[in-house]
Amino acid sequence: MASLLLLIAVLLTAISPSTASATENSSDFIRRSCAVTLYSQLCYNSLKPYESTVRHNPLTLAIAAANVSLAKIKNSSLQAAELRRSSAGRVSAALRDCVELLGTAAELTKQSAAEIQKLGPAAQSGGPSFAWEVSNAQTWMSAALTNEDTCIDGFSDAGGSAAVLTAFLTKVGRVEQYTSNALALLNALVDG
Repeated sequence: MASLLLLIAVLLTAISPSTASATENSSDFIRRSCAVTLYSQLCYNSLKPYESTVRHNPLTLAIAAANVSLAKIKNSSLQAAELRRSSAGRVSAALRDCVELLGTAAELTKQSAAEIQKLGPAAQSGGPSFAWEVSNAQTWMSAALTNEDTCIDGFSDAGGSAAVLTAFLTKVGRVEQYTSNALALLNALVDG
């Protein structure tokens, strides 16, 4: 009798899906999805914490990627504002521009995320409505990426080589990678 109960328990365990395997499958989905990005390891590492939310949903993954990018943009904008207080001349002007550009990039990324969230019903039916709404989100995310790049470019003539400024520019370069990943995941929604 005890061996029969043990056999039933083993069979039920083998048949029922485990939480670990569901998480592992979500993790694999994120890894496969991130393979289309230029910075696939960064993509995977930044989205892995959302695996229980994302599951196997490319729309949810794209929203998570946009939100990760948004958080990074906002953080960089705050840092630019702080650095500006202790800067002068061309560096201060470039940081002022960065605050504005990154603020706009944050708004564009927010718009893009909102547009993706509206895609749920359209994704089920596909068609021109889905492609149109994705193209709106792509346009805004692409514009955010341009603003981030313009922020960095603003320092080409500004001079200043302080380690803090170099670290800031490196950080904004990293923000561009997060935004690039979010854009690539948006592109994958229509490109398959």
